[in-house]
Amino acid sequence: MLVDTMPIAGETMRMTATRLRLAPAERRQQIIDSARLLYSDRPYDEVSTSELAEAAGVARGLINHYFGDKRQLFLSVMRESILVPQHGLPDVEGRPLEERTRITMDWILDAATTYGQAWISASGAANLHGSSDIQAIVDEADDRAARLVLDALGLPDDAHLRARLRPTAALTKAVCREWLQRGTFTRDEALDLLSDAVLLFVQKDVPAHDTSPRRSLSPTTGHLTKEDT
Repeated sequence: MLVDTMPIAGETMRMTATRLRLAPAERRQQIIDSARLLYSDRPYDEVSTSELAEAAGVARGLINHYFGDKRQLFLSVMRESILVPQHGLPDVEGRPLEERTRITMDWILDAATTYGQAWISASGAANLHGSSDIQAIVDEADDRAARLVLDALGLPDDAHLRARLRPTAALTKAVCREWLQRGTFTRDEALDLLSDAVLLFVQKDVPAHDTSPRRSLSPTTGHLTKEDT
């Protein structure tokens, strides 16, 4: 099995020092976990590759070996940080929709408390938003969160319903930033706002097909007129 090594805590960084041997997957995860701690306190642009290597206790070359460059490491951290965990969701079967919604959003707020600082910092990387690689990760996470909520609410995994729920992911991140970082919301206020928003998005009636006559602008009068069907 392929392994690499790192100095045991308290040992020197010399190549001759006693080393802790880790498999590649374990070493890669260790670098991600160390980087997550740095990015939870500071934005991407303020963390150097040398600092990332030092935090993980590895040579700088191992960052490039496992991730290619600093940005790819950041993307790996972000991908892990903003995906809502799927385990531990409480059993809400048989409860009314309003109660299922509140329990589900309460669980998501618990997850934000546990994973939250890294999740909020990564998902709020405003200076990197708009980049296609960042946006792809955000879109993937938002779609997965929409599927999870629909499943918890006992609603079908329908493309239209997912599209209606995805915007609530951005709201959830913004509310959690206000609650956890700025202290402008209490937890109960955050829960009330998010529960109401999700219910609004999944309960609002939308016609399956609009059968009303189509209207167009008359080229002669400039007024709207009905079109024949």
